[in-house]
Amino acid sequence: MGGSAGLRRFRLQPPVVREWPLQAQIAKLLTIEIAPAGHCSPWGVWWCSIDHANYGGIPATRVRRGIIAGLGDLYVEHHGRAHWIELKAADGRLTPAQRELAGEIIKAEGRWALARSADDVLALLDQWAVPRHRRTRVAA
Repeated sequence: MGGSAGLRRFRLQPPVVREWPLQAQIAKLLTIEIAPAGHCSPWGVWWCSIDHANYGGIPATRVRRGIIAGLGDLYVEHHGRAHWIELKAADGRLTPAQRELAGEIIKAEGRWALARSADDVLALLDQWAVPRHRRTRVAA
């Protein structure tokens, strides 16, 4: 009578880390690996996060100040080269404006990439040969 036919097995899934907590986690990581935001490392690496909040609620105000749609969440400068990182949650998608701006950055010989975790960011820094303290490691 009480067989398991037709019952679906329950699978516990880890929660998806949303973008704001992910960005806070990565900011802490970059402080350890490079230097505090806005400060230059001993190897000439400088980074900052970009605040995309629209505090005024009026998009035209942002446009007049030169704030454009699609700008990445993190900016890393090393040896005069721009490195942009767009952070997305595991289930997040790039907007058309983000895709378009990525192309423009690459066309200008900057570097652009998408990251979904702190490990992704460390892997990008290593791939781009951006020096870091190497106090943390990319998970295997």
